[in-house]
Amino acid sequence: MNIHNLLKSALVDNDKARERSMQKEIGASSVYGCSRQAWNIIHQQPKTNTNTESLGAIIGTAVHAVLAEAMAQADTFGNDFLIEQEFKTPNLKGHCDLYIKSSQIVIDWKTTTKKNMSRFPSEQQRMQVQLYGYLLEENGYPVKTVALCAIPRDGWLKDVKVYTEPYDRKVALQGIDWVRNLQTQTNPPAPERPRQFCKDFCEFYDAKGEGGCQGK
Repeated sequence: MNIHNLLKSALVDNDKARERSMQKEIGASSVYGCSRQAWNIIHQQPKTNTNTESLGAIIGTAVHAVLAEAMAQADTFGNDFLIEQEFKTPNLKGHCDLYIKSSQIVIDWKTTTKKNMSRFPSEQQRMQVQLYGYLLEENGYPVKTVALCAIPRDGWLKDVKVYTEPYDRKVALQGIDWVRNLQTQTNPPAPERPRQFCKDFCEFYDAKGEGGCQGK
């Protein structure tokens, strides 16, 4: 038995069967990312790359599951926290990791490495959590603060980094406009990421450029 192949196929197949992996709508996590990739998602282009590296995302999913269970236990009376809830608007869909009603705060967990902590948070991550605030607000939940919490897979709890900022609807609407602009574009934007990155992480990468994106 080839244990490596068993592990790989079991993890990848399980991950692809998850609801988020099958999601076709543009999600908050894609906003302010690669415009070409987002355009492909919005216009439901066929996926051309089955060799994407997903271990980091799989580990992140596992951590999120543990956090969801821990947060459910931390919500003493079970009525203050919204955990892993999905929200929609006509232009966007998103899964909010945690919203605390009493504090009117939305929190997004991020798994990373100690090496990458210096780049946390990115502009894309800040936009993502602002959009979660927008999704909550549009669905009747007031939001005062948005927060990002970086958890290093190779670190300790003392290395966890938290970033907060006030919720700003105007900032979130800039992200919505970014999505709407891509929705109206007939032709795909030019590639934005280097092909060395795309071949491992983008499901729309195509080395020959016959049906997908060749990268930059």
